[in-house]
Amino acid sequence: MTHQIASDRAGRRWAILAIGNSLKGRLLNGEATPAVLDLDELVDLHGPLVMSPTRPAAAGGFAAIADTICLVASDPETASVEQIDQVASFAQAIVRPKRRLRA
Repeated sequence: MTHQIASDRAGRRWAILAIGNSLKGRLLNGEATPAVLDLDELVDLHGPLVMSPTRPAAAGGFAAIADTICLVASDPETASVEQIDQVASFAQAIVRPKRRLRA
């Protein structure tokens, strides 16, 4: 799974994810309520956002996962096990609670 990372003015890091026809920000570190926001709400509440550079290995990240999700959703019979696994990993990353490390 690939996604863009952005930092807000307080230094919190957010994963920018394509969900359906919208972009969402999911809090990766720091504290904010709510921890998942529509991108326009995220910018209004915590912006401006500074996008982290994309690693070369992640080129086409949004487009690649969006294409895979569309394939699995629209024609699951033709999707490979690897593509279904990518979509499942993406969905789990969205709904799985973030684990905190304790010092």
